[in-house]
Amino acid sequence: MKKYFILILLATLLNNEANAQNYTFNYNTTGRRVCLVSSQVDLTNENVKIIFHDSLANTNEPLLVYRRKLGTYIWNAVANLSAGTGHWVDTNVNTGDVWEYQVKRKNTWAFGGVNYDATGYTLGALLNDNTNYKGQMILLVANDIPLNLPTKYQRLKKELTNDGWYVNELIVPRATTWDSGDDVVTIKNQIQNIYTMAPSNDKPKSLFILGHVAMPRCGSTNVVAPDDHSQNTGARGCDGYYADIDGIYTDTATYNPSGLSTPLAINLPNDFKWDQDFFSSEVEMAFGRIDFADLTEISTNENTLIENYLDRLSNHKNVSSGFYMGENSAFYTGYNNSNDGSYRSLINISKPENVYQKTDNSNHNEWVQNNGPFKIYMQNITTPAISDWQTYGMNATVYSSDQSYWGFGDVPQPNGVYSRIRTLLGVNSKCLIALWTTTGLNIFHQACNGQSIGESMKAIINHNSTNQYLEKPPQQYDTQDWWNRTHFTIWGDPTLNLYQVKPISNLSLNNISNNPVLQWSASNDNNIIGYHIYESISELGVFSKISKSLVLDTFFQIPNYVGTNWYMVKAIKSMESGCGKFLHPSLGISIQEDLVFSVTNNEYIEKTFIFPNPTNSIAYIAPGKMINEISIVNILGQTVLKQKANSITSHNSMEAMIDLTNYQNGVYYIIISYKDGGQMIEKIIKSN
Repeated sequence: MKKYFILILLATLLNNEANAQNYTFNYNTTGRRVCLVSSQVDLTNENVKIIFHDSLANTNEPLLVYRRKLGTYIWNAVANLSAGTGHWVDTNVNTGDVWEYQVKRKNTWAFGGVNYDATGYTLGALLNDNTNYKGQMILLVANDIPLNLPTKYQRLKKELTNDGWYVNELIVPRATTWDSGDDVVTIKNQIQNIYTMAPSNDKPKSLFILGHVAMPRCGSTNVVAPDDHSQNTGARGCDGYYADIDGIYTDTATYNPSGLSTPLAINLPNDFKWDQDFFSSEVEMAFGRIDFADLTEISTNENTLIENYLDRLSNHKNVSSGFYMGENSAFYTGYNNSNDGSYRSLINISKPENVYQKTDNSNHNEWVQNNGPFKIYMQNITTPAISDWQTYGMNATVYSSDQSYWGFGDVPQPNGVYSRIRTLLGVNSKCLIALWTTTGLNIFHQACNGQSIGESMKAIINHNSTNQYLEKPPQQYDTQDWWNRTHFTIWGDPTLNLYQVKPISNLSLNNISNNPVLQWSASNDNNIIGYHIYESISELGVFSKISKSLVLDTFFQIPNYVGTNWYMVKAIKSMESGCGKFLHPSLGISIQEDLVFSVTNNEYIEKTFIFPNPTNSIAYIAPGKMINEISIVNILGQTVLKQKANSITSHNSMEAMIDLTNYQNGVYYIIISYKDGGQMIEKIIKSN
């Protein structure tokens, strides 16, 4: 039977969310580290109510509230409240905003003879719109994956695109060793080139590593080991090296103490293992890896494990039968630094009333199977056993645990339980992300407004003692010696979202009464408020929204239809979490049909000529009728030039000129808008 998280079982509080809940955070005798906070938003009156769930149990310390726009750095003080306050309302907000709030109780926690403040975090999401283009990402893939799994790999790219991303595909040779040498530099240079070439306002946000791609290694000093066991120091796996575009990495140190758990951790000068145990700058991209090379705890071959993971990932995104993971999350207490993350983050992601606690000593996997599904399950005390996963699965999208050894993932499987975290994702279960929280990946509340789990994790990865991006009181296993470490790795798809919306079905594009019309079967999800329509010049290009408002029907007449373009439909749902409300889309379903329409004399448009094509500099446009505006779009769907055309005097003369001299070689699209409202799109090639 499900056991409600003790915070929300108090019946006297069920009808009065303004009162704080009677709960104490005294996990050990020395103090309380966390403020438990969530939020509720009122869109009619435009306000955010910050609820202090543990305030009545902590009546000796005043509360301080700070806020900042999500994604910025500077906290601004907004309230100083007396001890025991149950809630505070922020009225200085607007619909569409997303504010991040930090709450402190002063001097509640002592560590190393120093007093620290208890901290808590929530967001105030006032119907932020997640239905637009998400941005660019990089899919870094070993070359055997497209070769051996072409259909499943193509589906992955399409579903990432239909989820709102533009996929920069980077295919690299499969690694032949776990000590990859200068291959990591070659790959890093390719990533940096993609990042540099992207527009300044659309840099890649996420790095998805698929397959046995060369693994960077970082670490060269006698710092605290990732799991506090000195044999695990040295050059450990460091995918953040790929995601850190402008960080400085050196290769001059010698680190070769006796007793290291793996010779791969030995670091020598000029061996392409980097010296840094801490990131030298902020990591620009979220990152995650799926890599099933050299596993021995399960007998399934690597290609099949990749294929099975991609199938499960697709089922999750399409919300296939049996893959709806619901709104609940759960935890089992263990080490204090990870407990903090459970309480601080889960009540925002799942709402306080949807967080459950496992309180008995039964098998974790069996309990989750019987009580789930869960968005997240955190058991912060034991090393997960493969036999338990094989018997009961893991009925949670994200799994987290805090215990030594199993989570490194940077060595071949025969080395004890090391790399078991990779094996977990190979087991046939609902789990798609595995986190080793022993080193402080324990604040991720930002995922509560519909952003990817990887982006949320990036924020805590970038936290250090200087920027205090997500401040938290130091404690055992969670001092600044543990923060901002280069060995952080997320295992799974970093673009994954915890909020599911069931997509449409049976999409078709038809000629109806000489008009291009999309038709579809409605999403069978609850609380769908409408649909949005998107358009792209290619199947894997940037899809831009063309529906000016939500479509309430299950059909849509396409304006300015182009037969070679792709069209997409997404179901839109208004969702509510423990940090507000947001508009969230399903996975898009896309289609392309080159329809044929009958043409009357009145509709006839004389051909517009563009020449020379290809061109190395100047191209001329001879229109069939009066031009209003000319736009040039690159293959990403981004407008690189827009200009009004000169007056047309004769349709036989060269009426407009475009200069491509300073543009990169490649394919562009010229969009010509006519003064009578028509439009034409033509491809042009720039080449030397």
